[in-house]
Amino acid sequence: MSVGLSGNLQDFGLADVFQLIGQQRKTGVLELRSKKSRMQLVFDHGAVVSACPAGGREGDADPLAEMLVRCGLLTRERSLAAADACQTSAQPLARVVVDRGWIAARELAKVQDVLTRDTIFEVLRWDKGTFDFLARTVEHERDPASLLGAEQILMDGLRMLDEWRELVGRVPSENTVFQRFGTFESFVSKSSEEATPARIEAARRVFGLIDGRLSVRRVIDLALVGNFEGMRLFTALHESGEIQAVRVAGGASLGMHGGGFSVLPALRSSASAILPLGLLALAVMLAAQYRAPSPPAHPIERSSLEAVREGHATRRLSAAIDTYRLLAGRFPDELEALASRGVVDLNALAAPEGRPYYSALRADGVILLAPEH
Repeated sequence: MSVGLSGNLQDFGLADVFQLIGQQRKTGVLELRSKKSRMQLVFDHGAVVSACPAGGREGDADPLAEMLVRCGLLTRERSLAAADACQTSAQPLARVVVDRGWIAARELAKVQDVLTRDTIFEVLRWDKGTFDFLARTVEHERDPASLLGAEQILMDGLRMLDEWRELVGRVPSENTVFQRFGTFESFVSKSSEEATPARIEAARRVFGLIDGRLSVRRVIDLALVGNFEGMRLFTALHESGEIQAVRVAGGASLGMHGGGFSVLPALRSSASAILPLGLLALAVMLAAQYRAPSPPAHPIERSSLEAVREGHATRRLSAAIDTYRLLAGRFPDELEALASRGVVDLNALAAPEGRPYYSALRADGVILLAPEH
């Protein structure tokens, strides 16, 4: 018979729930519910296997599939195909995408870890809600030795909360677009933070994707650093002067190289949500002057010929990256380095329809993808 534990987060805090599960090495599923969200955390002998939003309606996209698409590791078409395969075979999405060779198991584990950290960081900020823990057997393919205990995850989450309280008034809106105005080496020399190799590598990935076209949200997703770490890095890079906000995604230019930020709505404190009336009036006036373009009534489907052309162009660019690595002894920090080195012509850095490719430098290589817009 399964053993359950239920309660209210106002009476029994999430930290207490985590400590109980960790200390008693429980295995099962913890479901957390607020008025707007429902989250699901899976534990194996007191260690966190995964955490993600729980779909509340039939037809909701799998959170892991959505994360893989956002990170550029899975196309939308393959995510839909994987969802169909999960329904017909009763296999979890993680197994389907790995078995089909669409993503390596190691890369999948990284995405799962980021999704878990983001979910836990979000629920730790809840002060209201309910929880239900059902002790039962859970199936997963994660290496037990790689899993962190509930208490360790809790300590990391509480540390992030402490840091977030200092950052909350300074972080950028996720729709802000930044441009580089300095160098990564200059940022590292100015940084007063503990320069661990992991943090330097994360900062390098974020900095390399900032190009005046991608929004904060898109850069964080492609860099695979997680919401908290991504916002922390953007704040540090901006305050160092190495990057500057140039526009809001989908909107007009900011008309300045600096400027303040609007805080993410989900993370905004009640005090910072109150704007001076003058600024509020200015924001309303600017919004009235700008009319966003209407989205197309129907999605534009690529023909099979266009898909073949783009596939050929992508393979050619991937081969050029391998050639660059042989010549330089490392992967390029950005695609423009291929043209500078003479490996490919500058025109090859764009897809056949003219959209420029983007790249995300990971530890084991470069991931290519075309921008969404």
